[in-house]
Order: sequence, then structure tokens, then C-alpha cells
Amino acid sequence: MATNPPPIPQLSDAILQHLKREFSKQDSPPANGFNDFLAHLTSAESSSASPIEVDTSLPLSQYFISTSHNSYLSGNQLWSRASTDAYREILLRRCRCIEIDVWDGEESSPAQSEDEGSEVGKLERAMKKGLGRFRSSSSGTKGAEGADDRESGAHGDEVDKIKGFVRKGLTHFRSGSSGQPEGKKKPTEDARVQDEDRRTQSAEQIEPRVLHGHTATREIPFRSVCEVIRDCAFRTTNLPLIVSLEVHCSSAQQEVMIELMTEYWKQYLVPLPDDVSDQIPLPSLESLKNRILIKVKYTPPEKAKHKARETSASEVDSSDDEEQQEPVKKGKIIEALSAMGIYTRSYHFSKFTQPEARIPTHIFSMSERKLLALQQEGSGDLFKHNLEYMVRAYPKGLRVLSSNLDPAPVWRQGVQMVALNWQRANAAMMLNEALFEGTGGWVAKPEGYRKVLTGQQLEVRRRSFDLHMRILAAQDLDKEAGDAPRAFVKVELHVGNERAEPLSHDDVKNKGGDVKRSTAVHHSKHPDFESEVLQFPGIKDVVEQLSFIRIKVCDDDRFSKDRLLGWTCFRLDRFPTGLKLLPLRDQDARPNGAVLLVDSQLRWTGPALDPRIWNGPIRSRPVPGRRCPTCLNNGNTVWVIPKKKCPVCGTVVN
Repeated sequence: MATNPPPIPQLSDAILQHLKREFSKQDSPPANGFNDFLAHLTSAESSSASPIEVDTSLPLSQYFISTSHNSYLSGNQLWSRASTDAYREILLRRCRCIEIDVWDGEESSPAQSEDEGSEVGKLERAMKKGLGRFRSSSSGTKGAEGADDRESGAHGDEVDKIKGFVRKGLTHFRSGSSGQPEGKKKPTEDARVQDEDRRTQSAEQIEPRVLHGHTATREIPFRSVCEVIRDCAFRTTNLPLIVSLEVHCSSAQQEVMIELMTEYWKQYLVPLPDDVSDQIPLPSLESLKNRILIKVKYTPPEKAKHKARETSASEVDSSDDEEQQEPVKKGKIIEALSAMGIYTRSYHFSKFTQPEARIPTHIFSMSERKLLALQQEGSGDLFKHNLEYMVRAYPKGLRVLSSNLDPAPVWRQGVQMVALNWQRANAAMMLNEALFEGTGGWVAKPEGYRKVLTGQQLEVRRRSFDLHMRILAAQDLDKEAGDAPRAFVKVELHVGNERAEPLSHDDVKNKGGDVKRSTAVHHSKHPDFESEVLQFPGIKDVVEQLSFIRIKVCDDDRFSKDRLLGWTCFRLDRFPTGLKLLPLRDQDARPNGAVLLVDSQLRWTGPALDPRIWNGPIRSRPVPGRRCPTCLNNGNTVWVIPKKKCPVCGTVVN
């Protein structure tokens, strides 16, 4: 039985008028006329990113992985709530590397653990030290972090912003959610009884907790995190999940961690291979479907036993994943927990010539500051290391507002895991959504970014293009608000070239796209942009798989930051060209009901195979494959490997 097509959504008068004009220009209209034309344009397939097939045959290090930083937080990095809902949300959005900061459980009573006065005092002391360091570092740091171009500014402005944010949070903590005055609350009789009961519990019954250490963020039980990971890890994708553990627990509490992970994840944990050694190769992505990989600091067995005898959890150990204002108290990793990191062993990074840098299963964690320092050396060692081995990058500790570094320049250095704060849809998260759209959270690196086991190392392919966009109309912008917005469209290209120059502070502070164009402002919820043209001519030397087009519709505010009304973002090689009705997303990356009608033409100018390896010798080689006949008829020369699809038009070349 034939199924009826989905109903065509109601469109604004401005959009309908533009569509009728475009329909009248067609040489071969659909059989059922304008209705078929509308049905095609309003279908999800018409405006989606070009489909991609994930090659799962490669080793783990040959992929980019969708990665979260401080995954448990629901807001800022200082006093927001830790929540299992945060894990549930990002797992359902196909995040494939999550972070858990695990600390010893406490024996204190609820009344004691909720003492607002002590929280405020702790936060005030920490922030005084932090702001002092922030000011002292301003002479050596240019710019400021931010989620978009409007957030970049003078370093002093950022300090003032953080100070104001801290004052607001301290006021909230002093007032308390129940309206109680600041100070220690008098325990109730029930609290005293609970306290007596808790004191009778054995140490084995106390379980670890998850929180952001040395802040006022609220904790959640490690058990609850294990449970939500079990329930949501493979609900929307079967590709493997990496659990990155930051362990601050005593040896006894680490044993409890192992028990809980085994209890909840036993069916998903990677079985121990028969031939475990430092030179065990990384398996393929295909072989680890529906598996959870534990990323944890590796301690050799004999060293783990020695440390267990001589140390306790109160001793200081350097953290791989945090830049604290004061040293983080971190437990030594016991042998049983360390052994769970089979293919994802975390090692402290010092230099690329250290012995651990040649262990196939090692992972180095680096802050954005460390990445900048490495790139400014200009040796190219980071790129060459990442051809074969894994690196995880994370935001600097001063990003207390949960802003992000720009991930695109870091991906172009071959870094597999760029950990981002997922709390809101800033520029970095929009690029992350675009890179991993429809991939299940793992996407193969382009040629030239992967290690070739036999033969000559492949080059990074760079191309040039011209982009012509007509912005026609939009509808249902800010539809819940009473007043109509002052709407305009901003189009940004993220197409930087890290081959020409090393990364700089400007590259990663996430100030927005490298090339930007905006339309005029129209005061309407259903604006007609009157086919305004935005031109991007002569964009040269880009890696199309790691370049992006970001489209935002904003409410123009003459006196403060423009308000985001909706956005969409695409990898450049997957951008749907032609006449498209693009659905817009909200701050949670979900469709918000608004749409934007555009007509785009993207013209690539040659394959531009780069004859140079990163800091390698210059050499020439013939262009492989055959020319795509479809592109050739359109005036473009695109070389394709025989029996493969053309990356521009999709034609299979024989």
C-alpha cells in the first residue's frame, strides 16, 4: 500500500513568493508541479548535510572523536549543578568521549555537607587566588576567551566579567535557595538521627562521588553516573564510548569504583587480550562496537604496588586534565584500575621523544596553552605524532563561564579528541555538531592526517573555492516573543590554514569565523531579505573536510551583544548547495521551528593536491585517478580514484 507523503508545513508569504519565482525558472518542473516542488524542499533530506559513510576498518587513532569536557556540569565551572541529566543529554547526542572526575565519598551528614557558609568561604578564597593569577598573567596573554566574535576583547574586560559573575554566584550562595540567612544551619532532629546512622556505616559502604574539585559545584554519586551511562551509551549509536577518568580517590574507593563499573558495564567493557604488552596495536573501530573503553592514568604493576604501600590519597599528584590555581589532591592509581585502560592508557606528557610516546595505546592530554606552546615551536612534531598516536585537548582552567577554544585549528593539527564544554551552543559546539553530523560520533581523518602503513605518506589535499549565497527569507523567528526582532543573517567561514603559520592565541580563542558577511537588518518575525547576495570569492588552500560554513540569524541589539535566534552549521564538503529551506536550531542544538530560505552556489577550483608533507621535502607526483565527467561538463576538474564517488557531485567514476 502506498504511503501518503508528509504534509507540507505552512510557509510565510515571503517564502512562498520567492519559491514561486524560483519554480517558474525551472526548465524541467516536477510531474505534479508546484506541490511536488514544495514537498521536496520541505523534506528533511533536501536540507540535510550530504550523507557520509563511516569507514570502521581503521585503527582508533585514525579518527576524530566527539568529546566532552567536565561532562557532569549543567552550567558554569564554579557553582553549577552536577547532574546525571548532563550525561544523558550528551550521550543521546552521540558524544563518544565523556569525562568523570571521581572523589572519595564523605561520611558527613546532609546538614554538614550543605553548609552554605563554608561553601561561600571556600569559593571566595579560591577565586581571590584565581583572579590574582588571572591579573598577573595578562601581560603575557593576548585576547580573551569567548563563545563567539563579540566575546573577544581586552584581557581586563574578561577579568571584570568573571568578577561580576563570581559576585552574582556568591550572592546566590549567601542567600540560599530556602531564604535562610548566611551561616551554619542548626541541625534538625532528623538530621542528627541520620548522622548517627551514617557514622555506624563501614568504610566499604561509602561510595565515590563525582564533582568539580575545589569549587562549589554540587556532587552526584558515581553509582548514578555508571547507571545512566549503561542506559544511554548505545541508545543512538553503536560506536565505542571512551570514559575518561580523573581519579582523586583513595585506594579503597578505587576498589569501589571498579566494583561499580563492573556491576553496571560488565557486558560492555573491553575484554582483556591474551597478549597484553606495551606494544599491543590499536584495534579497529569495527571490532569495538558497543564497547566501553576506560581511559585512565597508567601505572606499571610493580610501581602501583610500591605506591599503594607508601602513599595515601592525601598526597599530591599532577592531574593530566586540569589547570588548577593550586595543586589538585589526587589519589595514586591502583593496579586493578590502571589495568582497565587496555587501549586507552593515559600518560603525562613531557616531550614527544619520551619512551611512552611510542606506545601504540598511549594518550596524551594537553591544555590549549600547551598546544599553543608546541605549535609556536614550529617543529611540526604535534602533527607528526598525531598521524599514528592519540591526543586529547581540553580548555584552559580560566574558562569558568564554560566557553570553549576553537576546535577547528586543533583538528587541523590531527588532534583526535578536542574536549568541549557542551552546556550551550557556542561557536565551538556548532562546529562540533557539523563535523560529527550523522557519523555516530567518530569520523575518519582525511587523507594526509592518517598514518600509511605501506608506501609513501599521503599528502593533505587543499583546494580553493568561490561561494555565492542569496539570502531570500526566513520565518518563525523568536515566535514566542511579543515584539518582532531586528533580524539579520550572518554567514561565517571557518577555513583557517595552519600550514602557513603556527597556531596563535587568536586561532583558539574562538572569536568566530575567518571570513564573515552579514545582511541588512529587517524588523520582522518573518523577514524578507530580498535576495541579498553574500559573496565569498577566492577562498584558497583549505582542507574541505575540516572547514565549515556557519549560518546564524540574530536579533540586532545596538547597545549589547546580538541575540541568537537560530543557527545551522555544515562541514564544507557536506554543505547542501542550491535552493534550500534550512531548519534552524536553538541553544540546545535542537530544531526551534524557524527556517531560512537560501540559494547557494559553491564552485571548487581544482583538486590542488599539496606536494608537501608537514615540514617534509618538496616533491612532485602525478595526480591519481580519473576526472569526474559530471564535474567536467560543469567546467570543473575533479580527480577521483576509479570506482569511488566524486567528493563534489557524488558520481561514481569507472
